[in-house]
Order: sequence, then structure tokens, then C-alpha cells
Amino acid sequence: MGRIAIAAFATAFVGAAGCAQLAGIDETTGDGLPGASVALQRMSIGNTLEIAPLDLTGLQASYLVAKAGTTTDFDRVAASNGGGGTWVTRLRTPAPVVLTLPDVPAPVPRSYAFPNLALSILFPSLEHLGRSPPPPGAMLTVTAQLDAATAENDSFEVFTVGSWTSHPVPVAMTGGMDVSVSYAFDTSTSLTGRTQLDRLTVRDAFLILRHTGNALTGVAEATPFDQTGDDTVSATMVPVTQDQTIDVLISPDIAKRYAAVRPAVSGLSMGWAVRAAPGARIASPTGPQLNGGTVMAADTGVNARYGNPFAGPPHRWSSIFTLGTNESRQIMLPVPDMPAMMLPATLYAGMSQFVDASTGVTGLIGLDAGLPELIKLGDRSLSIDGLTIPRPTQFVEITFSADVAANTLFSVELFELVPDPGMPPTRFEPHFVFEANATEARFLLPPEILQPGHIYTLRAVCSAGGFPAIQSGSLTMRQLPFSQSLLDSGVFTVMP
Repeated sequence: MGRIAIAAFATAFVGAAGCAQLAGIDETTGDGLPGASVALQRMSIGNTLEIAPLDLTGLQASYLVAKAGTTTDFDRVAASNGGGGTWVTRLRTPAPVVLTLPDVPAPVPRSYAFPNLALSILFPSLEHLGRSPPPPGAMLTVTAQLDAATAENDSFEVFTVGSWTSHPVPVAMTGGMDVSVSYAFDTSTSLTGRTQLDRLTVRDAFLILRHTGNALTGVAEATPFDQTGDDTVSATMVPVTQDQTIDVLISPDIAKRYAAVRPAVSGLSMGWAVRAAPGARIASPTGPQLNGGTVMAADTGVNARYGNPFAGPPHRWSSIFTLGTNESRQIMLPVPDMPAMMLPATLYAGMSQFVDASTGVTGLIGLDAGLPELIKLGDRSLSIDGLTIPRPTQFVEITFSADVAANTLFSVELFELVPDPGMPPTRFEPHFVFEANATEARFLLPPEILQPGHIYTLRAVCSAGGFPAIQSGSLTMRQLPFSQSLLDSGVFTVMP
């Protein structure tokens, strides 16, 4: 699925289609008047939410101002660090801003083209403050005393919130009154999207979860600790009361909507989940699963029970309900410099809805965001895979159409498709290269982004809801419900 945070080629820039109407850079007069600015905040999503001005060290921001008489040539006006996580300029007219954020492993440029002189943007990250690597060779020995004997349908896992890791806990045999596991910490699954695990600290929640089927039925929470390298953890499990209800109807038009996208996709997959998520209010659903399951094409809705033992103090993690759907296509591509070798790449179309589930979820769950149906790069329709385009020498316009025109935010993301690092590689992976955001589905892609001989796909994204103050230039304020839909374009190769 697409990024929730509409959230390194520091010289790559992009503007909106309306750039020709912007004033030139000579409009910097009026000392004492506020100029164009963008305020950046970092949200650290861990056991608690921590929000602070983003450290701009090593980052860059520039504004694009169209030269007179052209829509494809721009002056690039560097912004200055105004302190407090804010980039400032003396520009007195709104202009697209291109900036880098502290992405891992490397910053990726993003463009924001809005009719506002002042913007505010949130950079969320799954982390605790001051994260650092774990001790080398760190080991954990974990034991949970149970409230009831293990049953055949039970599964257990260690789940840490703040360092954001998961690790299974095996059940030796049914009928036991405890579970335990000893493991190297670096065998944990990272939930952050970063390959580097973070050291466990007293800021984190260390949980042993029991699921019966897909429903959370027990939690053992250990006393927080600072990881030393060889740690023993024990806790006592308590049952989870299933006192909340999911009783929803699902739109019957999902398959019909997917049938209209190009390139064509197939194999409808649908699933739902409700999770206790510290970042629920910004539609970040990472957290302990409270219940979930698949939705079959013939199903008309979901009816289930769940409980959230983390809703009260000390955690106060809200419940978020997610309905996710997608269809996909798989193609074979030649490996650059090895044309005789062909590897698969999987591309998607998707629609998701995020709903506050703190008081249960009932009624019709729609997928409100428009589903992009066709993406165009310049005058080329990216409706099929395997296209080749000449290396651009000027900014290239990107547009797309969607089945619902009225959306809160439009975005486009560029991915380079590269072979995975395996020896030998087995598939193509998408590498995030560039993102542009605007209030209409019209963007300009800088020519230096597209490199000859490289293989790309564009992802069009529509977002509905979620940004209650977007008209005033704020992407910092967030709320549920929120919906997002996406489409991957036909794959294309840039020629010399």
C-alpha cells in the first residue's frame, strides 16, 4: 500500500502545472513581511507519541518559480534554515517547495505544490526518541506465565512497541501453563521498515501476546528495561475481554472499480484488521493486532468481537480498523546489462479505509478515495507494460484520472525497479525515488530524475479525508476517517 505520511537527489525538483502563473523571483521585496515558509515536525511513534521540530541538519529545501513565458523552466530559490524546523525564504507568492526528509537509507526528494504561502508538514517515524543500535550479539530469554493452559489454536509472540520488533514464541505442547523462548535479538522481525534494529529501552513496551485464531486473548507485559546484551524477561499473562464489536457492511462495487484500471489487474484480495496503535490518529496502524481476517469476494461484511487492553493508562493506544483491498499483476523484465536473464516484478492497484474503532465499528465501510484508472507521462499513456521513452531534457508533465474526482490530496510516487540483492537475484524490487503532492492530479517530473537504461513505474495516489486543515496549508493536523487508493503505472524504460 501507499505511504500514509505524504511523507538523494537533492538537486531534483518538481512543480505543479499552475507554475506558469507564479511570479518571478524578483518578488522578494517587502522586508518585514512574512515570506514563503514550510514548518516540519517529527512525530516519533513509540509507546508514546513525541512531536518536536524536525532537525534540518543535512536536509535541503528549494522553491520553484517559473521563468516568464514558460511552464517547463524554473528558477530554483534555496530556502534558509529559520530555526525550529522551519525553512524560510523572501518569496512573497506561493510556489512549489521541494525538500528532503531524513528517510532511511537515504533522503528522497518530495514536492509540495499548494496555493499557500506557509506550509506545515509532519514526518512520522516508528521509533522511540534517541534510538541506537542494540548491543552486539544481544540475546533475550523470555518466559510468560499463563492464565490458562495452552490450546491448539493458540499462538504467541514477543511484540515490542518503541523498538518495534516481533518474534514468535513456540508452544512446546498444548496444555502447558507457561511459554518461553531464547533467541538472538537480531533474528527479530523489524516492524519499522528499517533493516537496523533499535536497542530496547525503558521507553518501550515489552509484550508477550496470545492470539487464539486471529483474536488477541491474552497479554503479558514485562517491566520496561534497558537492554544490556543478555537479558532475561518474565511476565504474567492476563486475559483480554472481547467487549467491542465489528459489524460492518462492505461496498459491493470493489471488483467493478478494479476492472476499470489500466494496466489491468486481477486476483482480488481483501482483509480487515483492528489494532491497538499509538499512531492511530494519523492512520498509522502498526501495533498489536486485536482481531482480523480475510474477506471473501462473496462476503457482504464483517462481524466479529475484539478487546483493547491498551486503551486505558498507561498506554492509551487507540483502536484503528483497517479494510485493505488490492489486485495485482506480475510481469517479467530483463535484468539491465543481462538481457538474457528475466525476473518477475509485481505491481498493484489498491484501496484502503482507516476508521477510528475506539467505540466499535458499525455501518457501511466505503472506500472513499478515488481509484486512479490511468496515468500519463507527458502525452504517453502508461496503460501497458514494456514501454520505452526517450531521456527527457525538460520537465515532464504527469497526470492521472480517477473514478472519484473529489479527493483531499493527490500524490504521485516514482519507483525504480531493481533486482533484489540476492545471489542470484530472484525478483525486481521497487526503490522509492521521488514523490510529488498537490491539490490536483497534475505534476511536473524533473528530467534529471529519469536515468537512461533504468526501469521505472509511477504510482498514483488519491487520499480522502485525514487532513482537516489542508486548505490552510497544514498537513500536520490529522484525523480519522481516512481513505487512500493507488495504481501502479505500466513499467517503462528510459532510453539514451
